[in-house]
Amino acid sequence: MNEDPRPLQDGDFAVLSLESLSPVEGPPVKNEEMTLEVGGGDTLEDFSEQLRGMSPGEEKEFDVHYPEDYGQAKLSGKTVRFRAQVKGVRRKELPEINDEFAQDLGDYRTVDELREAVRKSLFGQRQFEAQQEAKTQLVDKLVDLHDFPVPQAFVDTQIKNRMEQLIRAMAEQGKDVASLKLDWKKVKESQQDKAQREVKASMLLSRIAEREAIAPTRDEVDKEVERVARQQREPFAAVRLRFEKDGTLGRIASHIQTEKTLSFLFEHAGKTEE
Repeated sequence: MNEDPRPLQDGDFAVLSLESLSPVEGPPVKNEEMTLEVGGGDTLEDFSEQLRGMSPGEEKEFDVHYPEDYGQAKLSGKTVRFRAQVKGVRRKELPEINDEFAQDLGDYRTVDELREAVRKSLFGQRQFEAQQEAKTQLVDKLVDLHDFPVPQAFVDTQIKNRMEQLIRAMAEQGKDVASLKLDWKKVKESQQDKAQREVKASMLLSRIAEREAIAPTRDEVDKEVERVARQQREPFAAVRLRFEKDGTLGRIASHIQTEKTLSFLFEHAGKTEE
């Protein structure tokens, strides 16, 4: 991005000194060098509206209304007054799409080779998504075709897992779970049917895996552990030992077995249907 002295307009990246003047929960909002894209999809329209036309060095105060579903609970649904000073304006410069650009991106000689690689990548992604949807439908059909009782203890454990996932997702969105005043009993009841189907699906897939002798190999498990170790920048041996102790290794193996079983069902869909 290049610095540009002209007034801000849509598509520009404004470098701001921003400070909240209205009281908010916790510490006030204060950032000496925040970057916002004017008119960008991730920028609240109130910010974009107030920043348009401002020039570097200019300072002003204005109100910003945050929507009810805003990610940070301390700001959602509130109107906050800010003082903002534009410290700089940056504009995005797009590179020329030519053979040199393609070569800089990787092992491509021409733009046509790059475009073909992108096309294949997009096609592969769509194909993968279609296969995942087909596998989900196969599992749903399996569950519908097999009516059998499942231990309530298994269902309760699955409900607990679903609740923990829900709470983590809400926390990651910045929501204060304790302040939502949800009827957790009703929330748990709403998970009953889904949890029961998931337990049935797991039991059916385990039975198919056993019948077809489908199991994860050590190399497959180690490959996943190695991926996590690289991601966390930790030694492979240390991560594997930790996963052995806390049960994660077993969960990885179970997940790999499930995926292999689903792939088996997908490849033999016609035979399974018969």
